[in-house]
Amino acid sequence: MLEIDPVTLELVWSYASANFLSWNISGAQRLANGNTLITEGATGRVFEVTSDGEIVWEYMYPLDEEGRNDVYRGYRLPYEWIPQLDRPEEIAVTPPPPGEFRLP
Repeated sequence: MLEIDPVTLELVWSYASANFLSWNISGAQRLANGNTLITEGATGRVFEVTSDGEIVWEYMYPLDEEGRNDVYRGYRLPYEWIPQLDRPEEIAVTPPPPGEFRLP
């Protein structure tokens, strides 16, 4: 993921990871807090990274009946855009170590 200054053509920010690849659909959205929401569409992954590249939030779209989980693009919407819903309480969670993470 690259952010290039369109006037100077200089690299402003980049994100790379060994597990980060989307060969046909993806996207990025700079958030008000300075983080970036990245859609890795071909693998069904949407995640948020800090300016230092730390992942702070991640979602994997589940496989459908045909074994696909492509996501075209994810967006973060402000709670104010959906006034009919109460704003949920946001609670920080500590992810489990990778070796201890299990799905039912």
